[in-house]
Amino acid sequence: MELHFIGTGAAYYPKLGSTSAYLMLQEHLYLIDCGETVFSKIWNHNILKACHDVYVLVTHLHSDHIGSLGSFISYTRNILKKDITILTMDDTIVEILRFTGLAPAQYTFWNDFNCVFPGDLQIEPQIVVHDKSMKCYGYILSDGINKYYYGGDSEGIPSNILNGIADGSITRAYQEVTYQYGTHAGHTSLEQLCKTVPSVLRNRIMCMHLGGDYESHIIQKGFSVAHSDIDSNGE
Repeated sequence: MELHFIGTGAAYYPKLGSTSAYLMLQEHLYLIDCGETVFSKIWNHNILKACHDVYVLVTHLHSDHIGSLGSFISYTRNILKKDITILTMDDTIVEILRFTGLAPAQYTFWNDFNCVFPGDLQIEPQIVVHDKSMKCYGYILSDGINKYYYGGDSEGIPSNILNGIADGSITRAYQEVTYQYGTHAGHTSLEQLCKTVPSVLRNRIMCMHLGGDYESHIIQKGFSVAHSDIDSNGE
């Protein structure tokens, strides 16, 4: 199970593109979030041609996380003729997509995570604190060998995830570090992350959703940084 990134930037740092990642299990494509720049970047990527069907995990409803989801669904279903399933416990997404002209018949909405998904993937939603006006989630992803935590946007890493990293039950965590310094409601700064995560565990946390050019500072503190596998032309 290998996670690839399409973009790694925060909403106000479009230089790095909207943060989004994908993994391919057998012939099943799993995409995490589909923000404003995601569809345009993935359009020419041949991974869409190789997959049998598509599953989109939604962390929350801000536009830098779902901004091109409507176009992506329409293209996948109507042009590629592939089934597409939207995975989230928040059914508000159905109404949002309806306002964009997408009827529920054009995709499958799935909010039951008590199952094993195609490709033998288990997905466990984690409620996180980000925006009080909407439901926000991180996800634990497991293929029976590795277990990853993908945090989405949140005020730090939940304690159960930190415990899992410490005891080895979680292989790696992907965590937003939108700011370098300070305390920011709904987001995590590098300064806050350093206070939370012991030095010995930092090499197992990959930072994403960056809000500026401070990658070298992240690495200096012992964390790693996610990089996009797709350039601005989608290649």
